[in-house]
Amino acid sequence: MHRLALAATALFALAAPVWAAEDTPVSTKEIGTACMLSDLGACKVITAGFLNRHDYGDNDGEPFLAWQTQSGSTEYDGVIGGFVLLQYKDGWTVLDSGFDGYFDMPRLNDDGVLHQPGYGQGTGVANADRLYQRDPDTGDFIAVDMDQWKDTIGDRLPQGLGIWKGVAYDFSRPWAGYEAVTNLWKDDDANCCPSGGVATIKLEIQDHVLVATDVVLSSPDPSAE
Repeated sequence: MHRLALAATALFALAAPVWAAEDTPVSTKEIGTACMLSDLGACKVITAGFLNRHDYGDNDGEPFLAWQTQSGSTEYDGVIGGFVLLQYKDGWTVLDSGFDGYFDMPRLNDDGVLHQPGYGQGTGVANADRLYQRDPDTGDFIAVDMDQWKDTIGDRLPQGLGIWKGVAYDFSRPWAGYEAVTNLWKDDDANCCPSGGVATIKLEIQDHVLVATDVVLSSPDPSAE
């Protein structure tokens, strides 16, 4: 049985489709059971639902975001997953979609930052996350660059330590600040076994770019020596 996750305080009835603009119709009628806009073969819906915040939007407290996560396969990747995000503005339209990883349910914080968690295939477990910031004037979600901070983070780490795999992002508490947590690898570590401790990377969104502002290091577990 497919699992339908409904993360909302007010829900549109799933029995009634809601359509986007005439040239790009998007129906939510079968959002819990039928893959939408998918590039995946043998696609199955993993989670689906609606997000509602009463302090957002002009539709009187009704849901203004919908999502679907999927699993399936492609000829190039083999078994893989995907996601579809919808935004309600005079009808349902596609905010974004991707079919390059495995995705969890999206999360929206109190500052209008929308995080679509995801990770890639392979031992590197690379990040496939997406991040968006809501424009308070237009209501549109603007993509945030999540990659630039990684290009310079090595300058903030002690010599001989590095980040070899994906990080765990947390955008849930804007009042406390955003962060990413990761293990650290020494130059002579095996890929499986980081022994350089843990880094908590403090992050900010500046001009729709995710920027690292500080790094807090935790000593390695003595049992890992």
